[in-house]
Amino acid sequence: MHKGRSESNDSKDVLENPGNEQFPVDTRVVTRIRLVADGAGVDLARIVLMNDQATPQHSPYREYHHGNAGVLIDGVTSLSLHADAIACSQQAIEGFVGTMPMHLDLLQSAKWRRGVCKPSAAHKRLFKAIDPDDSTKMIGLLIEQDQQGRLERVTWYKTRDARALFHATPDKLTFEMVKDENGAPSLDPSDIGGWTWFYTTSPFGS
Repeated sequence: MHKGRSESNDSKDVLENPGNEQFPVDTRVVTRIRLVADGAGVDLARIVLMNDQATPQHSPYREYHHGNAGVLIDGVTSLSLHADAIACSQQAIEGFVGTMPMHLDLLQSAKWRRGVCKPSAAHKRLFKAIDPDDSTKMIGLLIEQDQQGRLERVTWYKTRDARALFHATPDKLTFEMVKDENGAPSLDPSDIGGWTWFYTTSPFGS
């Protein structure tokens, strides 16, 4: 796992949480995130995290999730998150997302709840990774797609009530599928570990 992108930033340049955000917001840059299906080596999703600036088609402090409907999540056993900065321009953002359609347009604000999110979509899979904020703990990532493979909901799990998903978004983070005691795919975060779990889900009203 690489160094987090915002670890060396001056505190004044990082959004001081106005109401909890999902990914940390660095007001100096727009962040682009790729979720890559390992093995296939193709992008499952491309996410644009806006800062306090805007473009003609992107508003400040929003997340834009573009999904690849050609990759069904229940066929993916591991994936990688890749994050870096992108210029705050319509041209740069369009160059990043390409022809991948936008499936979710979300406020950065995140509500963390104690408990377990019940997935209901046609295609769904839970993944786990070492928590970049605490290497003795894990985090969970639940991805849901509808029947056509469109992103329907993204849920993140942490072992504590958090102000943001990460203290600093890592440059790279590797996830693997969660399995139950019999080795079958599991959607239960207790199969990640026996901690008390907190989750935030998008759309956040879900």
